[in-house]
Amino acid sequence: MKSTAIDKLYNQDWESITDIILFGYGRQGKRLYKTLKKDFRIVAIVENDISKQGRKTEDGISILSFNDAMALLKQYKIIVTTAEYHYKQILLQLTEIGLVEYKDFVMYQQFVSEWYYKFKKKVYILKTDIMVTPACSLNCENCSQFVPYWRNKTSFRLNELKQDLDLYFSAVDYVMDMNIVGGEPFLYNELYEYISYLGGNYRSQIGYLGIITNGTIVPKNEIFELIKKYDVGISISDYSKQVNYKNKIDRLCKKIKENDIPYVRNKNIQWFDFGFPHDTYNYEDEECAKHMRNCNTICHCLNDGKVFYCGTAWAAQKAGIFPEDKKNCVDLRKIDNKNMEDKKNIIECCLGNVDDGYIEFCKVCGGYGNDNDNRVVTAKQKNRGVV
Repeated sequence: MKSTAIDKLYNQDWESITDIILFGYGRQGKRLYKTLKKDFRIVAIVENDISKQGRKTEDGISILSFNDAMALLKQYKIIVTTAEYHYKQILLQLTEIGLVEYKDFVMYQQFVSEWYYKFKKKVYILKTDIMVTPACSLNCENCSQFVPYWRNKTSFRLNELKQDLDLYFSAVDYVMDMNIVGGEPFLYNELYEYISYLGGNYRSQIGYLGIITNGTIVPKNEIFELIKKYDVGISISDYSKQVNYKNKIDRLCKKIKENDIPYVRNKNIQWFDFGFPHDTYNYEDEECAKHMRNCNTICHCLNDGKVFYCGTAWAAQKAGIFPEDKKNCVDLRKIDNKNMEDKKNIIECCLGNVDDGYIEFCKVCGGYGNDNDNRVVTAKQKNRGVV
């Protein structure tokens, strides 16, 4: 890495802040709110979504429109919690009223990574996902994990997953958002043991801890008891409009409610067209860095003792359909946990500060950015055994 990605905030303006405003209160904003309010007084939340304006959080923080928040926006530092896809609009709104990026406002990935490292000497990572099994009850043709194309769908060994956690949390002080994913995680035979280990040893170092499921599997009661014990949220990707399994999701939701577990049921999910592996993009070297910045993925993942910047690229590699790219990861086994400068490499990786400014997968992938307007049919099923 030729430079540092965590040197953008104006130090004199940010070092001693105690009060902030959040711009955006979607899924990521809500999760960040719960963590950031431990260290900061959140004065207000700003939302462009009319349906959210005028409401309040559970503890009474007002959700304001941009116009109603105008005076406050000029008084306090602003953390923008939306996806990169919407950030350009908000950047324009804020600069038009005279505010300056990195001085008055900043994207949440940059803030979490840089502020805690520079001013608290801590390694805070925004998001890390952990796949426990590539096995899945569905076979989606355009799966972001490329599940239909995996050559080996054997679940990961419990001991190896535990070792990954030990390596990760020996170097990372706190992760704002961590999800157990698949495949379908409720198919993992050792899920109870894994959650027990993760929750029992590291729950205090995690903000939001969740499981992402397609809703086809209703786990045993002991799993629900453990999920509740360690305050694990459940996120259901509801594809029942495309695949006939609404009754299964309804049964799962009923069990979740009976156990008083927080959950979301995400419907009308739009999928980006990555192109890969059948109709790949072909970005030239000089275009790739800009393309990667546009994507600005937060889908980092942990596997095989390494933190990977792009979970989609990792999945393609793990599936055996794309070559290994060492630029896409940092090896935790090579990190000196007593050396903050060394641990900074984890933050740099998660911010996408890599040699050449892009990873190799960017050349063939459409990405999640606003330079990709192509979408595919959500959860279109592929005949099993057909590649």
